[in-house]
Amino acid sequence: MMLPDVFAELLGLDELRSVPVHGADDSGEVARARRGLRLLDLRRRQPVSITAWALVAVEGIRRMAFVAALVAVLLTGRAPFEMPPASTLLLLIGAQLLFAVGHWMLSGGALYPGVRLRWSMASIGAGLGDGSSRSGLPIRWTATMGTMIVLNLAVALRGVSDRWTHGLGPMPHDERVAAMVVAWWFVLVGFAALRTLTQPALGFYGATHRLEENSTRRLAMGTTLAVSMFGFVAGVLPGGLPT
Repeated sequence: MMLPDVFAELLGLDELRSVPVHGADDSGEVARARRGLRLLDLRRRQPVSITAWALVAVEGIRRMAFVAALVAVLLTGRAPFEMPPASTLLLLIGAQLLFAVGHWMLSGGALYPGVRLRWSMASIGAGLGDGSSRSGLPIRWTATMGTMIVLNLAVALRGVSDRWTHGLGPMPHDERVAAMVVAWWFVLVGFAALRTLTQPALGFYGATHRLEENSTRRLAMGTTLAVSMFGFVAGVLPGGLPT
């Protein structure tokens, strides 16, 4: 069951549990996100439960905006705010963990820790398109895979730039490490999200039919992951570009 449907059941919103799909390749995320956007209209007065459901329905859009901002930070070297002290970061992480545990307890175990983050990665960008695939690949699977590849490449470019090439603008070490860790965290969550999605099986790849599509896909992901690991190590180690 999709996370918005779980919230609708927990909140007693039966009218929001059944949502039509948009296009043959959409599994309902697009319609849910569009309905969530309409329900978040500030000019409308509505119960808090409906607003809570709407916020979950647009998780894919919110996650894409966050990923876009993170990639922009890695490529430009400019963070939107100063790096908080370590004690503040620990408090924020602890608050997020307690928040997740609170959801888990209040829902009777239905909303276990991490389920909302995984859902947002599995439905990333849902609501921005029309639910129609133009590549023959499942939309949600393609969006999640593409997001992971973009994050891997952004981490690699940042690490290599600050260590050797200096092709990107300089970035302070602590901010660089924090941004890389967050990007890698999303990549790991992306792997968990992919396990919940239907993977394509297109047979053999290319005109020569020598490479199976599944093997080619794994090779592409493995290559970008290896490059990302190289850039991560290069960016984390001290002694890079002076900041």
